[in-house]
Amino acid sequence: MKTVVKLLIAVAIVNAAARVGYAAARYYQLKDESQELVTFGGRLVPGELQNQILLKAEALELPVAEDDVQVTREGLRTTASAAYTDSVEVFPNYKYPIRFEFTVQGINMGAGVAPGPHPLVNR
Repeated sequence: MKTVVKLLIAVAIVNAAARVGYAAARYYQLKDESQELVTFGGRLVPGELQNQILLKAEALELPVAEDDVQVTREGLRTTASAAYTDSVEVFPNYKYPIRFEFTVQGINMGAGVAPGPHPLVNR
């Protein structure tokens, strides 16, 4: 009987770890996609970048609302930040809220930069 109880506890721990790991993996997928969008989306307006991040969050089935994502642009620097709480079922019928948040930045090197001589060339 002791072995069965120990086995059930081990299964519950592995289950909880797998579910938390899955939630973290989805978070990192959203963060990576957001980084890619701000890095390579220099020609998109911030509102469109925000929509793209929200679409990715929806595809990952994350509880991200429009107010949870902010995208700003200052000159060539674009910054996106997001924060949300995901309820992870770590034990049957017990959900644990985990807060995820990130901020990513990208610099657009192509828009608005006039090509010119390199400062170290042609001296």
